[in-house]
Amino acid sequence: MGLLRRTPAPDRTARGAHAAAPTPRPRGAAPPPTATVSASPDAASSARTLARALRARGQRRVYGVADPRVSVVSTPQATVWCRGGVLSWRDGLGRRVQILAEEIEAAVDLLLKQAVQQTVPT
Repeated sequence: MGLLRRTPAPDRTARGAHAAAPTPRPRGAAPPPTATVSASPDAASSARTLARALRARGQRRVYGVADPRVSVVSTPQATVWCRGGVLSWRDGLGRRVQILAEEIEAAVDLLLKQAVQQTVPT
């Protein structure tokens, strides 16, 4: 019986439904849009960006250690921990300050304001 061919079993997904074959894209067509997920930057890139921004705004004596999981940026007024997409430090009164790592400019504003408050007696 040379006229019969074996055909592979259909690919089945969960619940026994047939898996739909992907439709080919016309040559030169752009890929279909995908959902954009805003991934938080890793701790090392957040720390480097924060340190650069502080120096650019006139902060002196900015030090740090960068690691992808946990990084630290230190100034005379605060030690900023960068981890899990969050920047955190203590203000002049010892209260914890937390801000998203994507909001570097806001963090720089808060840190420079804190530096001024701690150097000028009130």
